Amino acid sequence: MKTNKGPITVQSFHYDMANPSDEVKQEIHVSIEHPELKDENGNPMDETKGKIYQVIVPFEIHPQGAPFKVSGLIGQVLQLIDFHDNPEDLKDKEVQQISRECVEYIETLTYQVTAVTLNQGVSLNFTAEDSVEPNENVKKLREKKNKKD
Repeated sequence: MKTNKGPITVQSFHYDMANPSDEVKQEIHVSIEHPELKDENGNPMDETKGKIYQVIVPFEIHPQGAPFKVSGLIGQVLQLIDFHDNPEDLKDKEVQQISRECVEYIETLTYQVTAVTLNQGVSLNFTAEDSVEPNENVKKLREKKNKKD
């Protein structure tokens, strides 16, 4: 899927020391919203080439045996070229594709912060299969659409 991408925005990133025996967490949620964006003149953004969406990825991660945990919220605005449907019409693979850069940012930030705090970078290395899934709102919208069809 072709996209025009805006910069990745780190709205929050928290690094905390944790007991290595604390509960393991790997929660990464992907939300795709259609924001009401305006251009510099206050007019709605041009979506003739494709709809503009905001990918929002809240996360909370405590790797097994790690002395830290990270959490936060990372997002990106992008335009999906030749796609004029709703977020629930995106296939899981497309959701993974358009959210992958945000997930990679989580991996990169975690590595860089742990390189400084622990004197050794920790790689999270999420795979597409285990890192992203459409959130509950998208799943509910898909179910409603499937019932109508």
